[in-house]
Formats: sequence, structure tokens, C-alpha cells
Amino acid sequence: MDTKLCCIDSSSTKTGIAFFINGYYTCHDLIDCSKEKDMDKRFYDMSCKIWNTLSLTKPDIIYIEETAVLTNAHTQRFLTRLQGIVYAWCMNNDCDFNTIRPTSWRAAVGIKQGKNVKRNELKEQSIKYVANKYNLNVTDDEADAICIGDAVIKIYGGIDNVST
Repeated sequence: MDTKLCCIDSSSTKTGIAFFINGYYTCHDLIDCSKEKDMDKRFYDMSCKIWNTLSLTKPDIIYIEETAVLTNAHTQRFLTRLQGIVYAWCMNNDCDFNTIRPTSWRAAVGIKQGKNVKRNELKEQSIKYVANKYNLNVTDDEADAICIGDAVIKIYGGIDNVST
């Protein structure tokens, strides 16, 4: 039986999602709600689109990037609530829910980080990683989701060891 892993790099405007089957990358998607300026409406739209994507793909395991403490409280609440939407989907669909810290997945795939490395440099590194490994031209959100998947598989030594 195939094991389906879904990795999510969520944001308040665009969310990258990557899918792996039996430890191998299969595809990715970008949920773009950036045109919606009303944050409450954008949250609703993003939540519905993520829920629908998960319902269509039916993953067995989900890893979502852990929310970091941000200076913008509105964005922090948005991301935390979005993580709750994904958690609720997992509860309703017998799917393992996990989070992973950005520093952990970046270290696992060899992305250089530290106090002198700016956010845009981190994004550029993940895009370059995906371009080199998969020959894909993707956005930073998609690249981060793909990197999360590669990191999870590497950290846990294969898809059979990923679930909690």
C-alpha cells in the first residue's frame, strides 16, 4: 500500500503544498489568495482551498511548517488558525499531523542559515535546491514545501519511519 506524504509551507497569502508517494516527490501546488485584501475573507478562502486539496489527495501523513513567533500579530493568528484547519482535517480523516521547525528542515537539506542570512536569501536557496534536484522552476512557497518533504524523509530515514 502506498504511503502519501503531504508537506505544507503556509503563509497568509500563498501556500505551497508538495506531495510524495513512498518517499518520492510526485507533484506540488500553489494556493494563491494574494489578490484578496480582506484578511478574514482570505483566511476563509485559503482554508477551503487547503481542505479541498487534502480531500482530493487524501494524504496519510502531513507535515506543516511550525509557526514562528512573528512581530505581526495578525499574521501570527492567521498561520496558527490555518494550522488548526489542517489539524482538524487530519482528525477527521485518520491522517498523521506533524509540524517541523524551519531551522530543522533547512538544516536537513543543506540550506545555509544563521543570524546574518536574510529571509530572501533563505527563499533563494530553497528555490535553487529544488531547481538543482528536481529541475523545476517554482515559487519560494512551492520550493519550501518540497524541501520540507525532502527534509522529513531524510531526517526520519525513509517514508516508513515518518509517521509518529
